[in-house]
Amino acid sequence: MQQPEIDNLINSLKRLLLDTTLINIPDFNNKELIEAKSHSDFFYIDLNKQGRRLKRYTLQLRAKRKKELPLLRLDLVGPDHPNPPGNFPFAGEKIPCPHIHIAKEGYGDKIAYPLNSKTAGLYLTEEELEDFIQVTKKFLDKCNVVNLNTYSFNTQQEQFNI
Repeated sequence: MQQPEIDNLINSLKRLLLDTTLINIPDFNNKELIEAKSHSDFFYIDLNKQGRRLKRYTLQLRAKRKKELPLLRLDLVGPDHPNPPGNFPFAGEKIPCPHIHIAKEGYGDKIAYPLNSKTAGLYLTEEELEDFIQVTKKFLDKCNVVNLNTYSFNTQQEQFNI
Protein backbone atom coordinates (compact mmCIF):
# COMPACT_ATOMS: atom_id res chain seq x y z
CA MET A 1 0.00 0.00 0.00
CA GLN A 2 1.34 3.44 -0.88
CA GLN A 3 1.81 6.09 1.82
CA PRO A 4 -0.95 8.49 0.66
CA GLU A 5 -3.47 5.62 0.86
CA ILE A 6 -2.19 4.58 4.30
CA ASP A 7 -2.41 8.17 5.55
CA ASN A 8 -5.88 8.61 4.08
CA LEU A 9 -7.15 5.45 5.79
CA ILE A 10 -5.66 6.41 9.16
CA ASN A 11 -6.79 10.05 8.98
CA SER A 12 -10.30 9.46 7.66
CA LEU A 13 -13.13 10.20 10.09
CA LYS A 14 -14.77 6.99 11.29
CA ARG A 15 -18.00 6.00 12.99
CA LEU A 16 -18.27 2.91 15.15
CA LEU A 17 -20.88 0.41 13.97
CA LEU A 18 -22.23 -1.25 17.11
CA ASP A 19 -25.69 -2.57 17.98
CA THR A 20 -25.27 -1.19 21.49
CA THR A 21 -23.89 1.95 23.13
CA LEU A 22 -21.56 -0.14 25.32
CA ILE A 23 -18.00 -1.00 24.35
CA ASN A 24 -16.75 -4.02 26.27
CA ILE A 25 -13.07 -4.12 27.08
CA PRO A 26 -12.33 -7.85 26.75
CA ASP A 27 -11.68 -9.98 29.81
CA PHE A 28 -8.25 -11.49 30.37
CA ASN A 29 -7.31 -13.91 27.56
CA ASN A 30 -10.13 -12.73 25.27
CA LYS A 31 -10.58 -10.29 22.41
CA GLU A 32 -13.26 -8.08 20.87
CA LEU A 33 -13.74 -6.83 17.32
CA ILE A 34 -15.42 -3.50 16.61
CA GLU A 35 -16.42 -2.45 13.12
CA ALA A 36 -16.21 1.14 11.92
CA LYS A 37 -16.92 3.02 8.72
CA SER A 38 -15.58 6.14 7.08
CA HIS A 39 -17.15 7.87 4.11
CA SER A 40 -15.72 5.26 1.74
CA ASP A 41 -14.12 2.42 3.75
CA PHE A 42 -14.91 -0.16 6.40
CA PHE A 43 -12.52 -0.86 9.28
CA TYR A 44 -11.87 -3.36 12.04
CA ILE A 45 -10.69 -2.28 15.46
CA ASP A 46 -9.26 -5.12 17.51
CA LEU A 47 -9.20 -5.05 21.31
CA ASN A 48 -7.00 -7.97 22.30
CA LYS A 49 -6.12 -9.20 25.79
CA GLN A 50 -5.04 -12.67 24.74
CA GLY A 51 -1.79 -13.93 26.18
CA ARG A 52 -0.25 -14.97 29.46
CA ARG A 53 0.34 -11.52 30.92
CA LEU A 54 -2.49 -10.02 32.93
CA LYS A 55 -1.88 -6.43 31.75
CA ARG A 56 -1.33 -7.40 28.11
CA TYR A 57 -3.51 -5.29 25.86
CA THR A 58 -3.09 -4.71 22.14
CA LEU A 59 -5.33 -2.48 20.06
CA GLN A 60 -5.18 -2.21 16.32
CA LEU A 61 -6.90 -0.49 13.42
CA ARG A 62 -7.19 -2.36 10.12
CA ALA A 63 -8.93 -1.47 6.86
CA LYS A 64 -11.36 -4.22 5.85
CA ARG A 65 -10.01 -4.31 2.28
CA LYS A 66 -6.42 -4.78 3.53
CA LYS A 67 -7.15 -6.48 6.84
CA GLU A 68 -3.77 -8.24 6.96
CA LEU A 69 -1.99 -4.86 7.43
CA PRO A 70 -2.55 -3.11 10.75
CA LEU A 71 -2.61 0.65 10.13
CA LEU A 72 -2.13 1.39 13.83
CA ARG A 73 -1.21 -1.04 16.62
CA LEU A 74 -0.80 -0.05 20.25
CA ASP A 75 1.15 -2.52 22.41
CA LEU A 76 0.92 -1.91 26.17
CA VAL A 77 3.05 -4.83 27.34
CA GLY A 78 5.79 -6.71 25.56
CA PRO A 79 9.45 -6.71 24.64
CA ASP A 80 11.36 -3.77 23.23
CA HIS A 81 10.75 -3.36 19.51
CA PRO A 82 13.85 -3.03 17.30
CA ASN A 83 13.06 -0.61 14.48
CA PRO A 84 14.62 -1.30 11.09
CA PRO A 85 17.13 1.16 9.63
CA GLY A 86 15.70 3.83 7.38
CA ASN A 87 14.77 7.47 6.97
CA PHE A 88 12.12 7.96 9.65
CA PRO A 89 12.02 9.03 13.31
CA PHE A 90 13.53 6.41 15.67
CA ALA A 91 15.08 4.42 12.78
CA GLY A 92 17.38 1.68 14.06
CA GLU A 93 16.38 2.29 17.69
CA LYS A 94 14.85 -0.12 20.22
CA ILE A 95 11.49 1.18 21.40
CA PRO A 96 10.26 -0.09 24.79
CA CYS A 97 6.61 -0.86 25.54
CA PRO A 98 4.24 0.77 25.59
CA HIS A 99 4.58 1.88 22.00
CA ILE A 100 2.50 2.33 18.86
CA HIS A 101 3.15 0.95 15.39
CA ILE A 102 2.12 3.20 12.50
CA ALA A 103 2.01 1.67 9.01
CA LYS A 104 4.56 3.04 6.56
CA GLU A 105 5.01 2.26 2.90
CA GLY A 106 7.79 -0.28 2.42
CA TYR A 107 7.78 -1.23 6.11
CA GLY A 108 4.19 -2.27 6.85
CA ASP A 109 3.68 -2.18 10.61
CA LYS A 110 7.34 -2.87 11.46
CA ILE A 111 8.03 0.61 12.89
CA ALA A 112 7.25 1.47 16.52
CA TYR A 113 7.15 4.91 18.15
CA PRO A 114 7.14 5.94 21.82
CA LEU A 115 3.63 7.01 22.82
CA ASN A 116 4.76 10.47 23.91
CA SER A 117 6.64 11.23 20.69
CA LYS A 118 5.35 13.87 18.29
CA THR A 119 4.91 11.18 15.62
CA ALA A 120 2.72 9.01 17.86
CA GLY A 121 0.84 11.83 19.56
CA LEU A 122 -0.59 9.50 22.23
CA TYR A 123 0.30 11.29 25.41
CA LEU A 124 -0.78 8.91 28.17
CA THR A 125 0.21 9.41 31.80
CA GLU A 126 1.37 6.48 33.95
CA GLU A 127 -2.04 6.57 35.62
CA GLU A 128 -3.88 6.46 32.29
CA LEU A 129 -1.72 3.53 31.14
CA GLU A 130 -3.12 1.55 34.10
CA ASP A 131 -6.71 2.18 32.95
CA PHE A 132 -7.80 0.10 29.96
CA ILE A 133 -10.77 2.41 29.36
CA GLN A 134 -8.56 5.51 29.08
CA VAL A 135 -6.12 3.66 26.81
CA THR A 136 -8.99 2.49 24.59
CA LYS A 137 -10.49 5.99 24.38
CA LYS A 138 -7.13 7.54 23.44
CA PHE A 139 -6.55 4.86 20.80
CA LEU A 140 -10.03 5.32 19.30
CA ASP A 141 -9.42 9.05 19.25
CA LYS A 142 -6.12 8.43 17.42
CA CYS A 143 -8.15 6.34 14.93
CA ASN A 144 -10.35 9.43 14.33
CA VAL A 145 -13.55 7.91 15.67
CA VAL A 146 -16.04 10.78 15.65
CA ASN A 147 -18.93 9.20 17.57
CA LEU A 148 -16.91 8.06 20.58
CA ASN A 149 -18.88 10.21 23.04
CA THR A 150 -22.07 8.22 22.35
CA TYR A 151 -20.53 5.10 23.91
CA SER A 152 -19.82 3.98 27.45
CA PHE A 153 -17.19 1.43 28.39
CA ASN A 154 -17.24 -1.71 30.49
CA THR A 155 -14.25 -3.54 31.97
CA GLN A 156 -13.36 -5.68 34.96
CA GLN A 157 -11.32 -3.43 37.24
CA GLU A 158 -10.00 -6.32 39.36
CA GLN A 159 -7.75 -7.27 36.43
CA PHE A 160 -5.41 -4.42 37.34
CA ASN A 161 -4.52 -5.84 40.75
CA ILE A 162 -1.46 -7.99 40.22
